[in-house]
Amino acid sequence: MTKEIKPSVEQENAIQKQTKSISDKKTAKKSEVFYSSVAYLQMEEDTKVFSDLHRKGHVNKLLKEAANYDQGDAIELDKTFKSPLQNKGDDLVKEDKNYAIVYNNSVGGTYEVYRKVSEQIVKQNIERYGLPDNATKDVKEVTRATEKEQYKVSPKEEVSSPILKQYNDLKQKHPDALLLFRCGDFYETYKEDAVKASNILGITLTKHSKRMDEEGKPLKMAGFPYYALDTYLPKLIRAGERVSICEQLEMPRKEKVKQTKSTKADIDTKEVRDNLVNRIVETVGKNNHHAFVLPLSDKALNVETNKGENAELAKMQVLRGRVTFIDSEDNKLQLRDLKVNTILQLTETLPSIAKTYVEEIKSKETISQPTNQPVSAQSATTEQQQFIDDIKAAMGSSKMVVLPEFGTRKGVVAGTDEDKGISLNRVYAWNDNVSFAGSVPGDDANKRRYYHPENIRPKFYDYLISEVRRAVAPQLITENGQKVTSANMFESPKQEGKYFFYARLDGVGLHPKAVKEADVEAFMKNEISVKEMFSKYYPTKMAKQLSKEDFDNTKLSDGRELSTFRVYKQRNESKPHFGEYLLYAEMGNKRFHATPLTHDQLDMYFDRTQSKGQLAEKVIGEQLHLKSAYEKYKLPENIPVQEVRIRKDADGAWLISASVKDKGQTPERKMSNNDLYSLFKSKTASREQLGAKYLSEDLKELSFSKKLERTQGLKM
Repeated sequence: MTKEIKPSVEQENAIQKQTKSISDKKTAKKSEVFYSSVAYLQMEEDTKVFSDLHRKGHVNKLLKEAANYDQGDAIELDKTFKSPLQNKGDDLVKEDKNYAIVYNNSVGGTYEVYRKVSEQIVKQNIERYGLPDNATKDVKEVTRATEKEQYKVSPKEEVSSPILKQYNDLKQKHPDALLLFRCGDFYETYKEDAVKASNILGITLTKHSKRMDEEGKPLKMAGFPYYALDTYLPKLIRAGERVSICEQLEMPRKEKVKQTKSTKADIDTKEVRDNLVNRIVETVGKNNHHAFVLPLSDKALNVETNKGENAELAKMQVLRGRVTFIDSEDNKLQLRDLKVNTILQLTETLPSIAKTYVEEIKSKETISQPTNQPVSAQSATTEQQQFIDDIKAAMGSSKMVVLPEFGTRKGVVAGTDEDKGISLNRVYAWNDNVSFAGSVPGDDANKRRYYHPENIRPKFYDYLISEVRRAVAPQLITENGQKVTSANMFESPKQEGKYFFYARLDGVGLHPKAVKEADVEAFMKNEISVKEMFSKYYPTKMAKQLSKEDFDNTKLSDGRELSTFRVYKQRNESKPHFGEYLLYAEMGNKRFHATPLTHDQLDMYFDRTQSKGQLAEKVIGEQLHLKSAYEKYKLPENIPVQEVRIRKDADGAWLISASVKDKGQTPERKMSNNDLYSLFKSKTASREQLGAKYLSEDLKELSFSKKLERTQGLKM
């Protein structure tokens, strides 16, 4: 189980200020910085590397790891923002000039990798691909600002552009032809031709940010890469269009240099990769939950890498919309590792191979279906969609629900007939789908199988829906109105006989708590309820949460008040208590450093069931010389302690000891300066309380020893 990582309380505000400062500096120098998401990691197997590095404080290594998730694809305008902190609970772990990593503590902990891009790159993507309807607000603001600048350009000056003049001249001669202009590595259409091409080919219709038509309005444009001509030209012909392909006759030197520079960087790399990925995904889907694997060993597909090495592809994988390869020597190859010419060749062959493979799989599934279930494709799709809708309705706002002992009582509910005894243990809700995770007997402990609605047998739909409803039904509701689900006990897979109590609160998993042996037996016999177990092992979750004003109160029980109170996580490996949460406080000119908090104290802090002043009393009460801090120390009632002695030795150290009737005296223990001050100066601690603090174990050991005889000391 991945250890939950809780960000420090003040970390998010500090990082937000840091992010704003970095953005402001970059804006002053060049242009505003944007953050474009390139990877979203939620599954435990995906986040393990990030979680391990984050937990150890290796944030610089996190940034290096982030680069592995960026394939250099064009940015997605619906996932591009001015700030990487877009959701409640987002925490910017680290950023440099290229990437930013955001952690969110919800749903077991997620990580998102952002590529940092300039405003100019955002504008270039808008010009090239158009502005999608689901573009972010920040991207749309860039478009509005660009459109305002468009009308500052003289329409007469722009109409005189050589290519637009050439288009107008040719259009007068061939009014019935759709003109395709070769501009660098693009074929472009303009005006009414752009509208036709957009409708027929399904490509984006854009408005040029600098060129205007004769009416002074932004010039309508549509285009596609040159290598896609063989794909799009037949479509235009079949649609009844007469097409003329034109070469640009003239271009100002300045503009030509600029065009050549941009196309070499953008077209030969990103455009080519994007085209291959889009065609593959269109055929096999994004496969967000488990990889689609296409065998290629028998296809003899040889590729050339950027390093000049040759390799033979063994298989292709598609996961979360990203295409990767495995060669015959089991090496992983990403698209950015291959030469552009190689990718162009794969674009011509792979989509058809993938399509044939998918059709073969569907054909086999159709043949294997029982003949007594004549369900049409349309009705099956409708039934599956209803199943998806019912599951998502049962889950409510939860994105993931744990399903204990799920799916095994009624036989094989999903997968193939070979998946005997399958146990589905989780269900995930996505934007437009759901998926299940599970395992079968014999699977490795870390292996997880994924099943989708099309894998679920329809006769089990109602059963699964009812099980999800039962799983999300609250077993109790806390005083703060939070719903407790999945509260149960499980045995440790590493230590036989050791049990843990686990629960989910409003869909978020809590840290498992080790259960006492007596409670294990009582819970199994139903002698102790879930509510009693939850109150015992998660007491702060059941307690009433304080208001922000009450929580921020730093007053102590003696009337004094802390001037500073801060909880932070020690991330410096060279310092003591690395990885622990520490308390730092100030009162006047006194400072209280690096005092570790226990798990119970951390729960009080994060759940806000104690004020900051009350928490300080529990953690550093003795350093503050509070009477309440010593009240917990009491001498054992069954041991007849006669006297507690405190003396100063020749070296100036203060020692404490105690005598027990008929048993003798305990060893002397050295006292701390804090306790001496509490005893002699503030008088908030008594001799008996300090005796209980230092001598409890010695007193117990002495009480079990033999009775001391007077003559014993004279024996040799």
